[in-house]
Amino acid sequence: MEKKEIISPNCSSYDYLLENNKKYMDLTALTWENRKISYEELHDRIEKYAKLLYKKGIRKNDVVGVCLVNTPESVYLLYALSAIGAQVVGFNLFDTKEKIKRDIELTRPKMIITVDMMYSNFKNYEKALDFSSILYSPLSSSEDKKLRAMYKMLQLAKGNFKFSKSGYLEHLIKEDIFDDYEKSSYVPGELTDIMFTGGSTGIHKGVDLSANGLNYVVSGMNSIFEAEPGMIHLGNIPIGHMVFGRMIMHFSLCNNMQLALTLKAMPEDFYSELVRTQANAAVGGPIHWVSLIEEINGEFVPSSRLKANTLQNLHYATSGGEAKKATTDKAINDALRFCGSDAKLGDGLGATETWSTVIASNGRKNTPGTIGNAISTSKIKLVNPETKEEVKKGEKGILCVSGPQVMLGYHNNPEETEKVLFYDEDGTKWCNLGDYLVELDNGEYKYVGRQKRNFVSGVDNIYPEQLETLLITLPEIREAVVTAISDEMRQYIPSYHISLYDMNIDYELLEKKIEKLVISKLGVNWLPGNIEYFDTPLKRMTNTKVDVTYYEARDKDLKKEKTLNLSK
Repeated sequence: MEKKEIISPNCSSYDYLLENNKKYMDLTALTWENRKISYEELHDRIEKYAKLLYKKGIRKNDVVGVCLVNTPESVYLLYALSAIGAQVVGFNLFDTKEKIKRDIELTRPKMIITVDMMYSNFKNYEKALDFSSILYSPLSSSEDKKLRAMYKMLQLAKGNFKFSKSGYLEHLIKEDIFDDYEKSSYVPGELTDIMFTGGSTGIHKGVDLSANGLNYVVSGMNSIFEAEPGMIHLGNIPIGHMVFGRMIMHFSLCNNMQLALTLKAMPEDFYSELVRTQANAAVGGPIHWVSLIEEINGEFVPSSRLKANTLQNLHYATSGGEAKKATTDKAINDALRFCGSDAKLGDGLGATETWSTVIASNGRKNTPGTIGNAISTSKIKLVNPETKEEVKKGEKGILCVSGPQVMLGYHNNPEETEKVLFYDEDGTKWCNLGDYLVELDNGEYKYVGRQKRNFVSGVDNIYPEQLETLLITLPEIREAVVTAISDEMRQYIPSYHISLYDMNIDYELLEKKIEKLVISKLGVNWLPGNIEYFDTPLKRMTNTKVDVTYYEARDKDLKKEKTLNLSK
């Protein structure tokens, strides 16, 4: 294997990409349906998109919102904005109009570039919040004319359209001549991206990040995985609003791999996309990997829909987003072997506040049951949460991270920033990620748990405090505490413990109200797997806080399906 040239990460994400790609312009950079896009074409398109955006008035430090899906146009846009030096705000495709409005008010973008199917979430705010917009179709690059026509008719019916062609990226990019643009000069540590997170508390925050931080993470990931030019990486994790997806995109392309873009990012499509793309490497949440197995007579086994020797090219399989479960690991690895893969499922840990990955395991090398080693560019320590003193190997401590990848702070939110960022006596900035880990003698780490209460259900991060605040807006509910029921396929399912003012009510009607409220504000994955009702205030500890551990203990005796427990 040819020794890689070391490129300095202290530059824009586009310059880092360009420097790493210069010797590999003839290789395939992106695949999309049946199309193959070379690195030469990728950079030609980025330059053209940068000129287009510059012509539309985008300049260095302008705030530009993006609401993207994993298509070639999205990749071109992200790097073009980096080349200009704009500050990119990632809007979540799955957020409600209410959440979108709040995020626009917080970040005040000059322009928003969005897939047309999400335009209804933005168009009513354009005048009031003073931004322009450009739309593009996720099927712009599709060769299926019939599908494109059907999609266009659907968006017209939903009102996701503009009357002027000048509002469409597809029309604008067809112009043959663009004036050159002023390429940004990069300043290390300057704000380049704002991504949103609920962190460990559920308090919605914008995270201010710097491009050289992303470059450092990508550089550090090379100490864990042997990425080689020409390898295929599945591009299923959203690149627009998730740091995890953005990092995978940047890691793949800066290592001159093929990024196999797909719109089929849900667990039910994971196996078929692995087969279709013949990926050499893939990342998913635990829920993606458990889609390869099923439960029969209380035992987890490879799914009956798998076919032998269909994943012979898959060498690296990594889980992230939530701790994977030991109870399903063996069956997942058995499924991979059945499909002809020599991969062993690895794990990792990271955060939006650190541009994604901090620690990662290569399943083929690291000890099973660990989350692996710190990436080479991560400076980490485990500390006692009370004293902030570093703990010894073998002792449990809170993970703290330092380095360029650490966020600049929460956007316009110094109060929340001060809760997680701190400086040691040498003036080094550290970020408290709120995860309990143990460092082993061999330098690997074991995950212990969260300092806070959030958990993952399906593909959603669930923040109990946020859900509890929502539930008590219903007049029937006096108090509520939300805990997590372990579930092998969805990781965890919310369990509601509700104190009512009056037990003599129509429970069916109340639960319909709860369902409607939760789906409208948060989403279906926040719905309960169990509801337990009480006619007295919830049990409290001596410090007057609700005794969450008491209700977590009660969950252990509950079935996973929804039940009605009238407890007095």
